[in-house]
Amino acid sequence: TLSLVDKLMGTALSLKGKTIAVTGASGSLGRSLLRHLHKAGAKVIALTSGNQTITLNIDGEELEINTINWQVSQENNLADLFEKVDILVLNHGINVHGEKTAEAIAKSYEINTFSSWRMLEIFLKTVRTNSDIACKEVWVNTSEAEVSPAFSPLYELTKRTLGDLVTLRRLDAPCVIRKLILGPFKSNLNPIGIMSADWVAKQIVKLAKADVRTIIVTINPLTFVGIPMKEFFVSTYFKLFTSK
Repeated sequence: TLSLVDKLMGTALSLKGKTIAVTGASGSLGRSLLRHLHKAGAKVIALTSGNQTITLNIDGEELEINTINWQVSQENNLADLFEKVDILVLNHGINVHGEKTAEAIAKSYEINTFSSWRMLEIFLKTVRTNSDIACKEVWVNTSEAEVSPAFSPLYELTKRTLGDLVTLRRLDAPCVIRKLILGPFKSNLNPIGIMSADWVAKQIVKLAKADVRTIIVTINPLTFVGIPMKEFFVSTYFKLFTSK
């Protein structure tokens, strides 16, 4: 059992030696997560839809990261890899901003919602033993768009759907599923973000090590109220009206 001291000291979860795969690895947050996870002693794997090998600047030196190429709708190709992964961080997504065409709707849901959901389910199938239950985890970046406007309707809709699916799946998941509820940070998806991706990634790793299950990193105080309330009521509703 984890002690309160472990949680407060940020030593409840050790990342040292863990194999951690991060999707959206070529983006600002993906690279920052890889950097901070590497600094925490993890063996990191970059999952990207691009063709380039991911490199990180660690203490002034360029470090080449084990990079795996994957494509949306071909998530099953990652099943063998997931057998060897301890923690899967689902961090990929797109933002079509003000678009509302049929193509934009389909693309947004496919990438932001269903691709992550498929990868989550594939990973959960690798959890078989007591050791797997204790060691394996999924971290899902759903965004504070679950409860707040992001001034991008399709981004909000798709992230809220993903958030609800994760809440539903948490009820009987065989391992820990953490939510990453993040406010606006500067990235290619959001060039006017307020926070830096590096600072956000650092907070994510810090809170995960303290065994926080719903990790909130934002400057919006309403999110710290809205997310716990939403999780409680939606989770309770799902418990009452889904089969055991």
